[in-house]
Amino acid sequence: MRAQPYLIPRGSKIVVALSGGPDSTALLYLLSEVAAGFDLRLEAAHFDHQVRPGSEADGTWAHEVASKLGIPCHLGAPATPATAKQASLRDARYRWLEGLVRERNADRLAVGHHADDQAETVLFRLMRGADLRGLAGMPARRGPIVRPLLPFRRRSLSAYLEGMGVAWIVDPSNADRRWTRVRLRTEVLPEMESLAPGTAQRLVSLGEAASRARDLNERAAAWLLADAAVGGGRPGRLELCRTTLVRGGPEILSVALQRVARAGGVWLTAGGTRAGVEFISEGRSGGRVSFGGGLEVSREYDRIIIRREGPKPAPDELPVRERTGAGTVRIGERALRVRWRPVSGRGPLPERIAVAVSPGHYPLTVRGWRDGDRIRLAGGTRKLKKLFGDRRIPLSERARCPVLADRSGNVLWVGGLATAESDLGSRGDYSLLEFELRYE
Repeated sequence: MRAQPYLIPRGSKIVVALSGGPDSTALLYLLSEVAAGFDLRLEAAHFDHQVRPGSEADGTWAHEVASKLGIPCHLGAPATPATAKQASLRDARYRWLEGLVRERNADRLAVGHHADDQAETVLFRLMRGADLRGLAGMPARRGPIVRPLLPFRRRSLSAYLEGMGVAWIVDPSNADRRWTRVRLRTEVLPEMESLAPGTAQRLVSLGEAASRARDLNERAAAWLLADAAVGGGRPGRLELCRTTLVRGGPEILSVALQRVARAGGVWLTAGGTRAGVEFISEGRSGGRVSFGGGLEVSREYDRIIIRREGPKPAPDELPVRERTGAGTVRIGERALRVRWRPVSGRGPLPERIAVAVSPGHYPLTVRGWRDGDRIRLAGGTRKLKKLFGDRRIPLSERARCPVLADRSGNVLWVGGLATAESDLGSRGDYSLLEFELRYE
């Protein structure tokens, strides 16, 4: 603890996961030896998975061991019958343990993983094709969970208990060959050690090297994201300079994308990460790609936008049937409050526009733009899509641009860009309608 004070700070309250096996038993005894010197408050916790007959006796044994050390022991069991899958058993155990940590207002949850467990984890993940994050193995600390025994081998912990005359429980499930990890532990790793002595330690060293490389990549990815950040940073939306991101290279870009996804509660697979990197590097402007968990990445010219997908609102329109009125229309992500009335001339305020309207134009409609919309300008009619492109209006801004159209769908005005040319002045049957627009 002196070498790694961040694991268990002085004065901590610690819940120790006590299965009754040699690892967790050694952990409880070791912590109890240093508790007074480091002002530690210890509590033990045993979880009975209830998947084999007689398992309740393990809880009784754990309680007795903790009592001998003057340490309170909490016993837990699944609220519903557990499945026999190792992942499900582990999830149920950690849910209870982490809940107990919160209930007891503890600072740390100490578990008994050691160096042999780490070697097994690295080999298991290597077989499954893990990246650096996976090859790094189990961290010494993840949130409140700490693993103080990672530097120690299993045989050292057993020898420690034997030297003190302390017994432990042998869990028969640890010899069940149905589980891949059991076969790695009891067959594969011993065979590898016989062929190349020191294999377990080299696997641990591989995990440590992967951990250091992962940390370097994480720092480089954080710098890259900070350097590439542009835009106003609206909630739930990250805007990044594509040129800067691509300069970081595919490896750092992969880590950066995973980092952003994790911040949004999404864990990208290796395939999803590759797809995201390829899109950022080669995807066309206007394209987008979606990942599981509601994460969406899109490109607008040299800007990459990463955001969580929200519910797509239904198309919204505001009909204008009379010369005076008011209403609200949702265009894109924004609610737009609109008032209109007849006027005698065009006003100077940008939030007010005046449009020449004849009786044949009614009913008018205030809405968002649609693919195929056209507007009549001095040089002829133009598609709004072409107009947006010429003005380099990003797709996200186009979706929030209000349009005023007549009963035939002809665009009379497009927000902030253009008002249609009109020949109504020579006919005398038109009026000027002033529209006042305010975003709510």
